[in-house]
Amino acid sequence: MIAQKVVEDALNEVKKIHETTLEHAVQLSICPLLGGRSIGSDIKNDSKIGQTRDFNKEEEEKQMPAKEHVKRKETSPLSNISDFNSLQNLDFQTINSSILLREADERRKRSMWQQMFEMKEKHLATMEACQKPIEAQKQEERRKWLEKKRLNDKQILKKAEQQSALELKESERQLENLRKQTQRQLQLVSFQGISQYQSQFRSKYESIVGLLMSIDKSALMSCNEYNQKLKEFIRMFEQLIAKIKCGDCGAAEMKTAENLCKSLSDLEANVLDALRKENERQEALLREANSKENVQPNTAVEVLTDPSPNMSDTQSVQINAVAENTITPKDSSSQSYSTVPAENKPSNAIEEQLTISRQYVSPECFEFYTKIITFYQEKVERVKVLQSDDSMKKYRFDCQKSINIPVNAISAVSPQHLQDKFDKLYTFVTSQPALGRDYCVLLMAKKFVGQGETTISSNPQAAFPVASVIVSLWKQIPEFGQLFLAYCFKECPFLVPYFIPQKKDQSPEEYSKVLGFRIVDGQPEKQDMYLKRQSGIARLYAAVMVTNGRQKDGPLHPYSLENAWRWLTNMVEITPLPHLSATLIMEILQIVGSELWSHYGKQFVKLIVYIQQYYFPTLSEVDAGGPKARLELLLNNFLREGQMPKPSGMLPPGFW
Repeated sequence: MIAQKVVEDALNEVKKIHETTLEHAVQLSICPLLGGRSIGSDIKNDSKIGQTRDFNKEEEEKQMPAKEHVKRKETSPLSNISDFNSLQNLDFQTINSSILLREADERRKRSMWQQMFEMKEKHLATMEACQKPIEAQKQEERRKWLEKKRLNDKQILKKAEQQSALELKESERQLENLRKQTQRQLQLVSFQGISQYQSQFRSKYESIVGLLMSIDKSALMSCNEYNQKLKEFIRMFEQLIAKIKCGDCGAAEMKTAENLCKSLSDLEANVLDALRKENERQEALLREANSKENVQPNTAVEVLTDPSPNMSDTQSVQINAVAENTITPKDSSSQSYSTVPAENKPSNAIEEQLTISRQYVSPECFEFYTKIITFYQEKVERVKVLQSDDSMKKYRFDCQKSINIPVNAISAVSPQHLQDKFDKLYTFVTSQPALGRDYCVLLMAKKFVGQGETTISSNPQAAFPVASVIVSLWKQIPEFGQLFLAYCFKECPFLVPYFIPQKKDQSPEEYSKVLGFRIVDGQPEKQDMYLKRQSGIARLYAAVMVTNGRQKDGPLHPYSLENAWRWLTNMVEITPLPHLSATLIMEILQIVGSELWSHYGKQFVKLIVYIQQYYFPTLSEVDAGGPKARLELLLNNFLREGQMPKPSGMLPPGFW
């Protein structure tokens, strides 16, 4: 605003100067009208102007002779006198007027130049005055811009440093996580390798112990040396295991375990070589004794098959081992080639045991049960190293969390929901190393069976989506299916069906655990809670046999309906138990009865009639409660109406 005002003042001054200049120009333009006069009053009309012009002409005419008189001046004094007289006759007012006009003109010029100079100076001063605030404003704006730019650059640099620090921190975190993950995987691989070496070490140790026990200590003085070496190897391996439990598990430890196994193998070879030499020496001594006594050729065979009483048991084992050209280090200490006749041996003990077993389980089912439980025990033994290691506690917790959350969330909300839970479980389990995979498969199988005990026992319809995911995982991971059956049989052995008898030296609490009871405060759980859990497991077990998995896995079922038929036909052949037998048959028939009726037709009807006519009388002797009454009602309705109702909540074909 100040600059604008200053500019306006400068323009007004310039305007005034221009007006003054125009006034001077007008005055100058009027000067010729005055003629030769400027003194006296001005001519106010045209007549006076004309007179003035005539007067001027006369003056000019008078001047012409005057000039001539000037020329003549030098010639005659009379002319000078006449000239003087003529000068007196001139109009002094005209001369004075001309002089005044010239002076006025000069003054105007000087005034105009002075005003123009002053105007220029003032204009320059005004411009300088205007320029100073503008320059100051520009400098201030530039200073502010530079300050702002400096602050922005500083902020940008600070943000860049912060971003770089964050990226560096994130990179370090990712590298640390990758390092930990790699270290964890290496530890798992090392655990697996060391576990295998431990099994080899144990096997070779047992073999060497058997060999040492079969050696005659009085004949072989180096036996003590072998014992010392064996103890040293055991001590070193125990130190290695202790070191692994402290978290130091890597390639060096695995190499140490490998070297110990190799050393133990060398020791075994030395013991075998010593045993071979000792056997050769004994054989040479025997031949020498036979040759001295002139024994018949068949005497050696008699000695091999019937050693003399003076021989020690270990020597007789050595001789028989040489005769058979085989060495059985693990069993040599327990073998005794006695002369007891074969007919005196208790051959009926096994038959008696089998007879007792048939009262509780069929041979076919018992063989299947033994196979499943053996596979389960091998897996459990394999992961003991991982379970007992304190440094892997966080890994075990992460595995449980990654499995429990998807399993708990399984429901028949939508096909996408089931697919999502399946993908999470399958991807997590298959991404683990071999030892971690075994551990996760065991966890997953146990968790699914636990769903039968908790969720499905309260909500029977929940069995089918859970069973569908189980079948899909079974198709992709066959060992998972076997472990699922193992946990089912472990929690409910009656699903084999196998009614495990109580052993003579077995306490009631131990036997209750075998039957699937939970021990609460030192006492078995109440019967109603026990039956509820068993019912939930049976529902899940039955749902697996009649539920399909994903469409993309194909129609082939890993545990089809034939297993339900096998279970039912074997169940009715076993002595029933109160409450439990009727409850399990009821639950199984409610889930698979409709499918059995569609698949087996008349054979299923015959089975139901057999249960009603032959099994119920036996069941009534031990059970007269609600489960037996509900089962009888279900069978009577089927025989009367000719149909078995389908279970509610069953997934439609091709659901996902």
